[in-house]
Amino acid sequence: MKFSKYKYYNFFSLGKPALLFLVLLTLISFFKNFNEIILRYLNNPEFFKVFFSDFYLIYAGSEILNNDLNPYKEWLKLQNSPFFNPPLVFYFFKSIVEFNYYTIVKLWFFITLISFFSIPIILFKIFKIHQNFYLNILFFLFCFGGITIPVFLTGNISIILNTFFALGLFFLSKKKDHYFYIILSILSIIKFPYLIFFGLPFLLRNLDYKIFSTLVFYLGMIILFYLIFYFFDKELFISWIVSLKFSSQIGDSGDYGRGLFKILNYFFRSNIIVNYFCYFFISISLFLIILFVSKSSKFLKKNTELLIAFGIIALSICLPRLKSYDLLITIPSILFILQNLKFKHFNGLDPQFFTLILCLMLFAWTSPFAPITLSFAIVIILALDIKFNFIENK
Repeated sequence: MKFSKYKYYNFFSLGKPALLFLVLLTLISFFKNFNEIILRYLNNPEFFKVFFSDFYLIYAGSEILNNDLNPYKEWLKLQNSPFFNPPLVFYFFKSIVEFNYYTIVKLWFFITLISFFSIPIILFKIFKIHQNFYLNILFFLFCFGGITIPVFLTGNISIILNTFFALGLFFLSKKKDHYFYIILSILSIIKFPYLIFFGLPFLLRNLDYKIFSTLVFYLGMIILFYLIFYFFDKELFISWIVSLKFSSQIGDSGDYGRGLFKILNYFFRSNIIVNYFCYFFISISLFLIILFVSKSSKFLKKNTELLIAFGIIALSICLPRLKSYDLLITIPSILFILQNLKFKHFNGLDPQFFTLILCLMLFAWTSPFAPITLSFAIVIILALDIKFNFIENK
C-alpha cells in the first residue's frame, strides 16, 4: 500500500476554532503564571539581583575568585547556598568583576536577548520553516504557558550555550560534523550534561569505525581537559565536585529539574541505586529504540531535519536534570514535529483529536512534568507512525 493512499492530518488541519481555542487557553495560562512573577520582580528593591539572578551568581563567584578565595566554600559560608557552575566559568568571568555589576548586567541583558531569539531562528533555519515564521516565534515564547520567558529572566548562561549548540546542530545538518563535535566538546566542558548529545551523529551517520573513533577522540579530549584543570587547581576542582552533592537539598526534594530522574525520585522514592539503575535502563532503551527507527526508516534517512528534531527530543528526555533552559532547544523541535507529524486514519479514531491533545500539551499545559511527558508522547507516536507507514510499508 502506497503512502499517498492514506488520509493524513497534521497541526494545521485543526481549523480556526480549535486554533483560537488554543490561543485563548495559552494566554490565560500565560497571564496566570506571570502575574505573580512580574509583581515579585517589580516589588523587589534589589531588582537587578533578582532579574538575571543566575548571572548574579556567576558575577559573585568570579568576584570571590578574583580575591584569591575559594568561591564554593566562601559562598556556602556567606549564603548557606552552593555554586554549581564549574571553576572554568568563574575563571572566564574574572575580568568583568572590575566593572560595576549594574553596568555588566545591562550588557549581559543585550547579549542574552540576542542569544535567546537566535536559538529558534537557527533551529527554524535547520528545519527549513519559512512559512508562519513570526507565528512560530510567538509559539516559542508562549509554549507551556510561557516557560521560556522566565528562563530569559534568570539570565542563565545556558541561554548563550544553547545558542552555540543550535549553531553546532546547523553544522551537523550541513554534514560538517567536526564543527559540531568541537562546539559540543566545549559546551560539555562547561556543562557536562551536553555529553548526551554526542548520540545525535549516531542517528544521522553510518555506524562505522569512523564515527566511533571520532567519539572516542573528542571524549578523550574532554577528559584530558578535566584532568589538566584538576592538576591546575585541585582544591577548587574538588570543591566544585563536592558542591554538586548539595543539589539533593535544593528545591522540592532536590534540584533534579523536571526530567526522568526527578520523576523516578518523586514517584518511586526508591533507593538511590535503584533510581540510577532505572534511569540508565530507560535512557539506554530509549536510545536503542530511536537508533533502530532511524536506521530502519528510509523516510527518516531522506528527512534529516525530522531526524535531528526527533533525536533532540528523545535525547532531551534522557537528560538527568531536564531544566527549563534545556527546553529552548527542545520546544522548536517539538513544534516542528507537530507541524509535520502525520497520522494515519485509524478506524473509529479521529486524528484531529490527537493533534488537538498534543497542541494543548504544548501550549496550555503548565505542569512541571508537561515537557517531558509531551516529549515521551512525541517519540512514541512518531516512532509508531514511522514504523507502520514506512518501515514495514506493507
